[in-house]
Parts: sequence; C-alpha cells; structure tokens
Amino acid sequence: MPEPSAEELERIEAAVASLPPLEREVFLAARLDGMDYREIARRTGRSVHDIERRMSRAIRVISKALEEGGGP
Repeated sequence: MPEPSAEELERIEAAVASLPPLEREVFLAARLDGMDYREIARRTGRSVHDIERRMSRAIRVISKALEEGGGP
C-alpha cells in the first residue's frame, strides 16, 4: 500500500479530530497503540461489542472524509 500524501494525512487527522471522544480513543488505541478490542474494552469499561461498533463508526467517518476529498 502506498504512503498517504500530505493532503490525505491532513484529511485523516481532521476526520479523527472530529470524532466523538470515545470513538477517537478507540480508533487511536487500535490503530496507533495496537491494542485489540478486548484490551480497549477493559480499559474503557465498555463491552467488546460496543468497541466494535464505535470502531466501525470511526472508520466510516474517516473513509467518507477520504472519499469526499474533504473534511468529515
């Protein structure tokens, strides 16, 4: 997979910043910290199912921002 361009990185950062706090925490814990959903669930006091849903929402927002070529 090619490295994202500077413009794509800016859009990703803006989309991540626009996420609600828990979705942002889940996304960053999974993608940057490499935590699995069970670890994130324990850390946040949520169920694994809730973490899965929140990660799915976060990915949708970020994907939409990239597809549209603009912010979320």
